[in-house]
Amino acid sequence: MSQTHLPPFDKAAYTPQDHPYAIHVGEVIEEKVHRRLPAPILRTLERVIHQREINDILYRYSHLEGMDFLEALVGEFRLDLDWVHPERLPEHGRCIFASNHPLGGMDGIAISYMLGRHYGDIRYMVNDMLYHLKPLQPVFLPLNKHGAQGKEAVAMLQEAMRSDVPIGTFPAGFCSRVYDGRIQDQEWRKTFITQAINHERDIVPLHFVGQNSRHFYWIWHIKNALRMKFDIGTALLPDELFRATGKSFRIIVGEPISWQSLRDSTLSPEAEAARIRSLCYALRDEYDSRKK
Repeated sequence: MSQTHLPPFDKAAYTPQDHPYAIHVGEVIEEKVHRRLPAPILRTLERVIHQREINDILYRYSHLEGMDFLEALVGEFRLDLDWVHPERLPEHGRCIFASNHPLGGMDGIAISYMLGRHYGDIRYMVNDMLYHLKPLQPVFLPLNKHGAQGKEAVAMLQEAMRSDVPIGTFPAGFCSRVYDGRIQDQEWRKTFITQAINHERDIVPLHFVGQNSRHFYWIWHIKNALRMKFDIGTALLPDELFRATGKSFRIIVGEPISWQSLRDSTLSPEAEAARIRSLCYALRDEYDSRKK
């Protein structure tokens, strides 16, 4: 289990909405875009992202962090998690575990918990908005989906890559949407391929079996039809997190791919990323065919 890095606070001195680890969406957005939202919009957004419920959880489990906090979240949301083909998990965890990203939040929590429980530790690359959840900072690596990485984030990633700790990633960078009539990721970025080669880490493909609500995909279609620039689907992801309460999820493990084979491949890093993405979805097809 991870060691404590966060300073404790006296719960009696705070409410669930004003404690040191509480999130305030207005402050996060202002930090990102350097603009303050109008009060009515801010209040609506606070409801949409379940700010009160999230802060209540952060308050109740404020004495935990890292793997201990992940375990508390799995219990809080009553998740039933299990591996498919756990025998394929390498004995050593010094790998990059690359997964599809169907849920946009709960999948990261679930995979981080399962890998951390199996190997004793984990670092998972998440968007820098999620990194504002302070109790999860010991297991999260911040990733800016929309621009260049900050120097601190790059340094953290490089340090993690040089270590022996397992590293998880969603190579698509964004939550799955409906493409070509199927819920799937957009193209996987090549970065995890180059990182695997540069740091001599094998890649283990994972397929997370799950999907968001119909409401989520319907809103996404409306957004596209109206050509809205604001990604309202991302704003709805916290709601999908709470909709996952009590659900069962399976994580299918693929055969490890050696970094040497990637280094010696005649394919470009972009083509290798596309190939491993295809392997990820082939895992689901195989899983579904065996269930019939």
